[in-house]
Amino acid sequence: MAAQHNLRFKTLLQTVNCTASAYAILSAELVSKKLSQQEVSQLIAGTREFKSDQEAEEHFRVLDSLVLLQETVIPRVPIAWGLEAKEALVSTFEARRNQEDPIIVQCFYVRLSLMNFLKGVNSSGVIETINYFKDGAAFEHFSLAEQAVQELKKMGISSKVERLTAPRRKSSLTISLGELGFTNVPVMATV
Repeated sequence: MAAQHNLRFKTLLQTVNCTASAYAILSAELVSKKLSQQEVSQLIAGTREFKSDQEAEEHFRVLDSLVLLQETVIPRVPIAWGLEAKEALVSTFEARRNQEDPIIVQCFYVRLSLMNFLKGVNSSGVIETINYFKDGAAFEHFSLAEQAVQELKKMGISSKVERLTAPRRKSSLTISLGELGFTNVPVMATV
């Protein structure tokens, strides 16, 4: 799989005619861990591999945005990938990200006490957090959050559902109670 990542990385860079140095600069603020020009060159040469599939996917999202930006330029001319193109790349990247993984502004959270929210459950009991907007289990639909409250009630823990404003990416929302550690919970429709 690592060799395939390197080949895809190299091919996409060649497709848009982007150098290792330009890519290192352009991708720096769009990925969680930036790559140096040397690391990019090593990936192209196949002497280095991505540390994880997640790291590779982050860079492929940037490369896909480079390809999209190249395809949208009219007339069709090669882009000189430099600092001048960075602003256009960032806006293209964010537009794609918002389309594929939109931000949900208001979500449902399960409040356990005045300060604590549900993060999950494990064999020791309930995992709590005070940072609902960052770590708390967020639900797009009331019905699933209410189901979590009912499961907590069975465990002897009082809680309630609250709708709060805290922007979250749709991919970070809880879509099943199994994700939180609840076991043997029937799946209910979320409407």
